[in-house]
Formats: sequence, structure tokens, C-alpha cells
Amino acid sequence: MTDTQGKSLLQAFDYVWERLITRVAGLDDAEYFWEPVDGCWSLRDDGSGKLVLDGGGGGGPPPDPVPVTTIAWRIGHICDLVLVGFARRVSGAADSEEAPAQPGEAAALADYMAQCYALWHDSLASVPDEQWVVALGPAFGPYAESNWFDLVLHVLDELVHHAAEVALMRDLYANRASLGERAAG
Repeated sequence: MTDTQGKSLLQAFDYVWERLITRVAGLDDAEYFWEPVDGCWSLRDDGSGKLVLDGGGGGGPPPDPVPVTTIAWRIGHICDLVLVGFARRVSGAADSEEAPAQPGEAAALADYMAQCYALWHDSLASVPDEQWVVALGPAFGPYAESNWFDLVLHVLDELVHHAAEVALMRDLYANRASLGERAAG
């Protein structure tokens, strides 16, 4: 991996991230927590006042069938599990270190998302050129035999995949009145 390739990866992340940020602009609380079907996973109060993602954010094997998830859940998965989670592994930070808390209102998303993305972006930018082809090691669990380049491609795939789901949910929400008519017909 060369410095140019690392910069190209950063540019790809920045492009996808900006596209997601653009799609999230104007989101309100009703849409953030919209559950289009029964059994949706979302961001919920755990009873102690702490907000948590149903299913733990998707860090383990998915249930069968995989539930539909709200925009709140998808953004939490992207930010908490993917970006912050892998940024901590890249930097060697402990899981107990303070991370941005996912907000319970859409108005606070921009700051939260910016903080999470900055952690990932800074971690990615800090990977030395010679490190890209080195095996990740046991701290990365099922990715132990993969190298840094493989990991970064996985994170990019997760970001693109779930950002596209957020965009689709926004489109469906904007057209929910006609969805009801089609379902009834």
C-alpha cells in the first residue's frame, strides 16, 4: 500500500460520508424513529435512561429473519459499531473509553455523526504505509488473519451498505402515504 492508495481510501470514505450527511439533513424525530413494520429494531431507553440499540447494534450473528431497522438503529450501527468500534481497534483504545453517545433526537445527529466519523478518519489516516499489508492479529477476532487493507474495505462496505439503507428509509418515509395504498390494494 502506498501513501497515494491510503489517500484514495480516505477520499472514498469522505465521499460516501458526505453523501450520507446530505441524505440525513432535515431528518426529524418522527422519521428518525419511524417503524414501518412490526418488530423493528431501533434505539430505545434501556429502563435506566441510557439509549441502546436493539440487538446490541448488530455485532453478533443476525437473527433469522433479520429485523427491519429504523434510521436511528442504522445510524447507531454505522457510528457506534462500525466507525467508533473499528477506530478503537485501529488505535488500540479500550472499549471503556468515552465515546460519543447516540442522541435521542434527530436535531443532535450532525454533531454526533461528525464526532464518530472524525474518530474513524483520524485512525485511518494514522495507519503507516508499511502496516497496510500486516495481519491484524487476535485483537480483531474473526479478522485476525486479514490485513489493514482488508479491514478498511470491510468498513467502507458497511458504510456504503447502511448509508444506502438510510437513504432508502428516507425515500420510503417521504412516500409512506402511497405505500399504505399499495399495501391495501
